Amino acid sequence: MKILLLACISKNKGGNAFGGAEKSIVNLANWLAERQYDVTLASVQGDDAVYDISDKVTYEGNAIIKKNKLYTHYQIYVNTKRMIKKYKPDLIISFFLHPLFYALPSIWIKGIKAIYSERNDPDKEYGKVAKWMRKILVRHIDGIVFQTQDAQAYFSEPIREKSVVIHNPTYIKHDDYALVHEPDHRIVTVGRLNPQTNQKLLIQAFAEISGAYKEYSLEIYGDGPLKDELENLIQELHMENKIFLKGTYKDVLDRIYGSRLFVMTSDYEGMPNALIEAMLNDIEQLKQYMMQALESYDLNLCLKEKEICKSHSKERIFTAWEEYIKEIVK
Repeated sequence: MKILLLACISKNKGGNAFGGAEKSIVNLANWLAERQYDVTLASVQGDDAVYDISDKVTYEGNAIIKKNKLYTHYQIYVNTKRMIKKYKPDLIISFFLHPLFYALPSIWIKGIKAIYSERNDPDKEYGKVAKWMRKILVRHIDGIVFQTQDAQAYFSEPIREKSVVIHNPTYIKHDDYALVHEPDHRIVTVGRLNPQTNQKLLIQAFAEISGAYKEYSLEIYGDGPLKDELENLIQELHMENKIFLKGTYKDVLDRIYGSRLFVMTSDYEGMPNALIEAMLNDIEQLKQYMMQALESYDLNLCLKEKEICKSHSKERIFTAWEEYIKEIVK
């Protein structure tokens, strides 16, 4: 079986190409190639190096000339058609809306099977035009993979009937990181610096509790378009010696290992596996969550939660993908 995975792997304004969708599609490509499928991963928007792509995967990137949004989409359309013509797949998989939408004519004409994976909150992720495109897309492709039951429930019954829920995998093995009996005095978060991940809320909440927890610092890992704005906020709050924008690292798990608390303040997500999420953009509520977590460290609870490394292992999750692929192709 020849499988073409269509992706958009390009650096954002903060110079970061290491997003969750990019990571997931690369790892799915690697897994399928190891299972002896003929796999091509084609980035139709960008040719930046991202994560480790297996030698068994045919990878092709397509650089984009940045002029305006309309011209960018024209290039995505042209690159998508060219990749399909070049690799002649039996199945196309994409975690990205626009390439698969632009592939629809080729899919219909050539009889190619297609799977789309919704990676975020389906109500908040796209604007009106993109939602219209998705509405057309999900009606005319063979399968859809959702990350949560809530995301699946957003769609109509005919769409749900041809879909499946497959969670995100964890890329940490159960024994990779020993539990820390005495974590250090760091609060950490990982995510793109953009409005959705809302690190501004975390910075404000930490600044308000910092006086009561003088020994703690906050480390924010990630890059994005709001970097300058967040740096200015940190300076306004006089937190330059307490709050640090650390940037993006491939070994981010090693860097946050041993920290006391991981916090995520996203307004919405697809399926984040480990977080304390502030709902309703409420600083007071987030402060209470953080202080409660800092006051109580339950090693037994941590040990129980670590079981997610087994229940959501890469082998289990990608095996579920493989089974769904076989079902669709049949």
